[in-house]
Amino acid sequence: MSETVLRDVGQPIPHEARDYSLASYRSEFSSREAPLPVLLRYALSLVGLKHHGPREKVAWWVPFTYRGYPCELAHEKFGVRLRIVGDLSEEHADDLMAEVRQKLTLAVKTVEQLLSESAGGILDAGDVTVVNQHLQLRRAYDYFRERASNPDVVEDVRESGMSDVGEWWSILLGEEVMTLNASHDLVAAISAFLSSLEHDLVLALPFLDFDPSIDCLTKIIGARWGDKWRRVVGHSDPEAVRLRERLTEVIERWRNPYSHGGFEKGHGATVYLHTPGLGALPVGLSGIRDSPLFSFHAVSGTDIEGVFALFDEIDVYFAKAFPHAMGWIDSGLDVQFNAAFRMEVIERVGAEGSLARMIDVYANRVDRITNMDF
Repeated sequence: MSETVLRDVGQPIPHEARDYSLASYRSEFSSREAPLPVLLRYALSLVGLKHHGPREKVAWWVPFTYRGYPCELAHEKFGVRLRIVGDLSEEHADDLMAEVRQKLTLAVKTVEQLLSESAGGILDAGDVTVVNQHLQLRRAYDYFRERASNPDVVEDVRESGMSDVGEWWSILLGEEVMTLNASHDLVAAISAFLSSLEHDLVLALPFLDFDPSIDCLTKIIGARWGDKWRRVVGHSDPEAVRLRERLTEVIERWRNPYSHGGFEKGHGATVYLHTPGLGALPVGLSGIRDSPLFSFHAVSGTDIEGVFALFDEIDVYFAKAFPHAMGWIDSGLDVQFNAAFRMEVIERVGAEGSLARMIDVYANRVDRITNMDF
């Protein structure tokens, strides 16, 4: 890059040789220009430039020259800032800084290509951190659960009038609308719970027996929920087996039809056979009595209570069976899969019996990095 996109970038001018009486101008990278600021720093390092830091409210900074003018790129608390110093008009300085931003953005594309070549090996070795989205996913679940359990009140709508054939009237029962709304929110709540469950099953792995030499993280992430459950929970605990069976029933009855174009497993109530002498009969025949499409009310209050009672049981089971994993997941901290983190978990649990202190240490570290309190 020193001969191409960054050929006008050079080593910084020593402090003793700089003229500090010259004007200084500043420009900021937008979040779209620099979604990962560290890649800008890495691009400059590839042409022999050293970075400095951290210091208070600054993660790092890189001094350099552009076309002979002293410059500095810094990742500060409120963004990435570029500075240029020289006997320049404001317009000329703005033009130069725009050139630097453009060239650094192009350089980052080259950096990403280089990094992508080694990404597979890093991932296979388990040297990764998985973003913890548990709290975000649970908020979606809690939102739809509340709506399904306590739907907004809808008043009855009565209308009447006269037509050419006489008087007419109609009534739309608010209770029926509320029931229909609750059924939609129930399906949404089930989908949200399952999404959260799958996420938690992946995040729990480093706290259990994850082994990158055996486990392929990408395959586990892309696996069906049942396969994730089998990998983490197993099938030796009768209670876990019972919960999984009941969860499967809920998913097949309520969620899957909506996830597959409205078609149930086996198409029991969604495909009708043209039967000679009998007319159109559903594939599931009398079995349609168990379909949510069978009754006028697709869902009842008892159905809703039963589904959420099951989900509560699953939550309790996970908290009991995997207290260290769930304690970390509930904290909202991201989860590392590397060997050093997994070993620290083992040592902390062995010495202290819990991860409470480790969670506090990591949370404090995250706060300091976020606020750049170095």
